[in-house]
Amino acid sequence: MKTPEELLKQFDQITYSLSKEDIFRFDKDDNGPIHNVITRIHRHCYGVRLFDEEVGIILEMFYVNNDKELTGNLIQLHLNDENYFQFLIRFTTMLADKYDDVNALIAFNTFQIKLRGFLEKLGFFTTTSIELKPYENKNTLIFGSSERGIKNVILIAQKDFYRDFFNDIYSLEIIPDCEYVYLMVNSDTGYIKIGTSKNPKYREKTLHSQEPKIHMIALWKCDKKIEKKLHEKYKEKRVRGEWFDLKLYDLKDIEEFMKIYNYS
Repeated sequence: MKTPEELLKQFDQITYSLSKEDIFRFDKDDNGPIHNVITRIHRHCYGVRLFDEEVGIILEMFYVNNDKELTGNLIQLHLNDENYFQFLIRFTTMLADKYDDVNALIAFNTFQIKLRGFLEKLGFFTTTSIELKPYENKNTLIFGSSERGIKNVILIAQKDFYRDFFNDIYSLEIIPDCEYVYLMVNSDTGYIKIGTSKNPKYREKTLHSQEPKIHMIALWKCDKKIEKKLHEKYKEKRVRGEWFDLKLYDLKDIEEFMKIYNYS
C-alpha cells in the first residue's frame, strides 16, 4: 500500500493543466461540447477519452472552462488502478476549488456516467453502485451476456456522502422546544441549505414532499443566532434564500465551527 506522500506524488504526475492549444487540439476530435465552450455557447464542459490498450483501459478525463479565459485540467487514469476512486475524487475536488461552476461530487458522477457510456460501447455489461445498493448483503448474483464481462461504475450518493462526512449527526434525537441549526443538500444541484427549526425533521419532510432530492445531512442543538452567523460567513456564496453553493472545504469549516455545540 502506498503512503499518502507517494499517492500525492503520483497524483501530481497524472494531472495536467490544459493550454488553449491543447483544448483546440481536443476540439478537433470532439463532437461539439468543447467547441460550444470555445465559442461561449456554454461556460464549461466535461469530457472523457478512452484508450483500449493491451495493458488495460486508460482514461483521460478533462474539464474545460471559458468563464473568464479558456482553460482546463486533465487526469489520466488506469481503470483497474486500486487508487482510481481516490485519484478521481481528489481531481474533482481540485476542480471545485479552482472553478466556481464545479461541485466536486456532481463532477465525479458526471465523469463516471460518461465512462459508463464508453464501457457499454466497448461491449461491457455495466451497473452502478447506486443501482446495486438495494441488493447489499442479500447474496445477489449478477449475470451479463457480454463477452467482456461486467463493470461496476462507482457513483456517489450525495446524501450518504455528506451524512458520513458529518458522522451521521443528522439522526440526532430531537428534544421538544429546543432550537436546532441544520444543513440539507439538494442532490440535483449540490446546493446546501443552512436553516433553523424547532422540528427540523418535520421541516425535512415538508421540503422533501416538494422536492424529493432534498435531504438532511447535519443537525446541531443550538441557538438560531448561529444560523445567522453562518449565513453571514457564507453570504458571498448564497444562491437564494437559505441555499448556498458551498465547497467541501466550507463544510469542513462548518464542522469545525460547530464542534463547540452539543450534538451528541
